[in-house]
Amino acid sequence: MQEYIKAEIAKPNPKSTINSYRSFGYNLSTAISDIIDNSISANANEIRLEYKWNGQDSFISICDNGIGMNQSELVLAMTPGSKDPEEERSEKDLGRFGMGLKTASFSQCKRLTCITKKEGYATIKRCWDIDYINAENEWQLIDYISENCFLEKIESQKSGTLVLWEKLDRIVGKAEVKNESVKNAFYQEMINVKHHLSMVFHKFIESKRIKIFFQNTEIEAYNPFLLNLNPKPEMGQPESFGNVEITYFILPHMSEIGKTEYENSGGSLGWFQEQGFYIYRGERLLVAGDWLGLEKKRDYSKLARIAVNFTNANDFNWHLDIKKSTATPPIEIRKELSRIAKIAIMKSAKIYNWRGQRTVSENGNINHEPLWTDEKTREGIKKYKINRKHPIIKSLLEENNKLAGKALKLLEDNVPIELILSNQNEDPAFHELEKQTEKPSDDLINLAVELYKINVSQGVPKELAQQQIMSSTPFNLYPLINEYLK
Repeated sequence: MQEYIKAEIAKPNPKSTINSYRSFGYNLSTAISDIIDNSISANANEIRLEYKWNGQDSFISICDNGIGMNQSELVLAMTPGSKDPEEERSEKDLGRFGMGLKTASFSQCKRLTCITKKEGYATIKRCWDIDYINAENEWQLIDYISENCFLEKIESQKSGTLVLWEKLDRIVGKAEVKNESVKNAFYQEMINVKHHLSMVFHKFIESKRIKIFFQNTEIEAYNPFLLNLNPKPEMGQPESFGNVEITYFILPHMSEIGKTEYENSGGSLGWFQEQGFYIYRGERLLVAGDWLGLEKKRDYSKLARIAVNFTNANDFNWHLDIKKSTATPPIEIRKELSRIAKIAIMKSAKIYNWRGQRTVSENGNINHEPLWTDEKTREGIKKYKINRKHPIIKSLLEENNKLAGKALKLLEDNVPIELILSNQNEDPAFHELEKQTEKPSDDLINLAVELYKINVSQGVPKELAQQQIMSSTPFNLYPLINEYLK
């Protein structure tokens, strides 16, 4: 070992360091998922998520019935970088860096309180308050709880832990209680969280290892491979490569399952967006509906979904990030992933092109605002409508522009149905969807920026305004636009 001459100890500045923890790129759903990972690792089988809108005094809490912690264990858990990421973990351990509790929490709030009880020990609490740290400029945990009711929840249990988020500045900003716009955005975000949890932890819920309650209502699992469909999806033969297992699924065509079931089974993003790879680590979903740069999303490949599962021993090979929301397959397995992807896409294209009629409204759901929707008249005739809830259309109509309303109606009354029907069986490669560029146009970027400014001026927190724009057509197709919404 090389010898070094010791110089100075360079301690990180508390104020700047803890504020940097707020910029790891979590959204609300991935942050809450990280907290639930800790609950599962603590052998919890019941996890309760509660929240309350009260303007700047709103809160979110995650309570479990896991093994809990004593004082020294709690202090360690609250200490940044408390675990060595290179140490060997239990296969059931969903953590890695010892940072999730802190980084996930600080990404959403300025006050993190952890209340815990271990069997045979007293209930204890510790709190990080960023405002306090900024004022004192020191790593000072405080013994504090805003409301005794949170303490009582844990004291009534044999063991468990409650994580409390207050000062939700990244979610509600400085909004007053009566701000309906921010209130509705807050509730919508929580609904998004519910959908996210139902898919990320679906294997745990399905196997009855855990129950997750959302405002006292048990969350049902959403299995992205739709194994409950009739007819059932085609399942490929599982293939193993070391500690990695890969299985493809080909969903049936809409014409075989019926329109209602098709729409109900589309998930939060719809069948088009949910095609691709699903990367699991220890049965916990990391990446959902992504071709990992090996393919791109097409209409004729939307029936293809591929499950990839690896153990936590492979974390570094897969370049797992601290949020556990991205993973990059190692070079030695990319060839196999590409091969299986091509098989799945070919099977999907065969079903898509040869069976039934194409639907254009599968993405009409709560998390994605399409430009077009469809509906049936009393006579059973299908009509296509421009979605008035789309942020651009909504903003246009709010200006009391009567001509805009008439123009939209004119477009709706003159949809080229005959032309669409005549072209539906052509090679998808000749359609505009396949000619989509990777980079957005300047006009599209400017439109997104203008819409973002309007939302912020109306009191919507910046991060929420950003998320709402990036979940609507066509901005959702260009992640690069996100960089301009600052």
